[in-house]
Amino acid sequence: MNKTSDTYTVSVHAYWHTLMPPLQHSLVGDAVMINQFEPLVKSGKKGLIEPLAAKAWDISADRKTIRFFIDTSRRFSDGGSLSAADFKRSWEDGLRMQPVSNNSSLVDVFANLHGMEDFKKTGALSGVKAGSDGVLELEFEKPVRSALEHLSGLRYAAYRISGGRPIGTGAYVIEEADKTLTLSPNKYYSGEAVALRRARIVPLPASEALARVKAGKVDLVLFAEKADAAPGLGGDAGPIAAAFGQEGTHLVVNLNARPGRFFSDSASRRAFQALMLKVFDKNNEAWTRSFQTEGFLRDPQSYLPFQSGRLDDGEAAAIIKEGEPGIKKLIADTAARPLLIMSGTGWDWLAGYLKEAGLSVSEKSRGDFEEKDWLKMMYKTFEPDILPARASVTEVDPDGLYHLLGRNGAIFSPMLERAAVADKLEEGRMLLEQGRIAEHYKGVSREILREVPYVHLGYLYRKVAYNPARLRLKRGLLNRDSYSLLSFEPN
Repeated sequence: MNKTSDTYTVSVHAYWHTLMPPLQHSLVGDAVMINQFEPLVKSGKKGLIEPLAAKAWDISADRKTIRFFIDTSRRFSDGGSLSAADFKRSWEDGLRMQPVSNNSSLVDVFANLHGMEDFKKTGALSGVKAGSDGVLELEFEKPVRSALEHLSGLRYAAYRISGGRPIGTGAYVIEEADKTLTLSPNKYYSGEAVALRRARIVPLPASEALARVKAGKVDLVLFAEKADAAPGLGGDAGPIAAAFGQEGTHLVVNLNARPGRFFSDSASRRAFQALMLKVFDKNNEAWTRSFQTEGFLRDPQSYLPFQSGRLDDGEAAAIIKEGEPGIKKLIADTAARPLLIMSGTGWDWLAGYLKEAGLSVSEKSRGDFEEKDWLKMMYKTFEPDILPARASVTEVDPDGLYHLLGRNGAIFSPMLERAAVADKLEEGRMLLEQGRIAEHYKGVSREILREVPYVHLGYLYRKVAYNPARLRLKRGLLNRDSYSLLSFEPN
């Protein structure tokens, strides 16, 4: 591209598939749509919830009622003013849509909403009241302690349909043609000034993206931590600069425990976890090279060290070790019933590691699926025994894991359902006494390690790569979700 162009080209590693907020189900979709749509609140510095479309809110002592005061000075890109009714309508419309994932992306908050059980009959959320004065009230049957954190998600943003496509109150107006997005400023946007006046977003394999930056054809690569992006890129790397955010992604190997499947037996799952992490410990440098990123943090636990629910490392290791006596039988069982592994790119090394450990792998295994195809297997068709994947790391509250492992979680897969884990997560999200939360979620951690919905390999740090001759970070990546183009400005 012409280096003097005022259009900035941004690449993401997969196609987003939808620009409809309540259908958002992928990291890429979130990163793209956050430029056009605004939820009620946002996660700011240090994970604290800050105002966005809601300028203030009240929460009742029993946490069953939340009252938001909408910033009605905000305007959609067609000039219309934002109202409380826009949120109620957006949510109701979203719940009527056929979800891309197993559950509607909205239910991990709304499952406990008053009157939710009647929604299919009435088509209305009786637990949501939208006043003409800009007051939006949510009434729950049971408290959801971390409701605000969940409601900061893009899928809960308000939108309107204009000209046959959804529009929002965010910084940009997005138009799509031939799998390319063109972003131009929303002239009615009430936030900070938009520094990048024109941008385009394109899907590019991570293996190609950095070469395009070096060639001057791409200005910014989101999700540069992807496994097949070039390693060794920290700080200034000549024509490419990079910046790390926080731990943004769980790296997991999902095990399909649906009835009749190989891993429906918990002893097999525990043996697989013990074997895999033994291999991991012996080949740490090789595994890091396999992920091809310097932003990988090895960790078998699903909660970060600062989060409630984190176990002592010794206790976690002891629980994992309990599966070792079953390894011999596991290896023998796979000889009679080889494991079927299906994955996207960047995981093609996994079958080789398992074979080296003595496990038999089906010849039908594949590691070249596009994101939409392995997501379909995850949520709808459940073909593989093993499906490696990534999941977003949530902010501080341990209820964030409900998103992935709770029965009503937005990215929950029936492959991962483990009753003991799901039951404890359901109970945990209603706890309001701070003194009980940490111990309860340690119980969740123990059940995850015993029931093994997945083998947790570790975390990837969020990373962006960009051409420093064209762009600079305007305010840094404040948290693991800061992918808005507002973080950048022309250099």
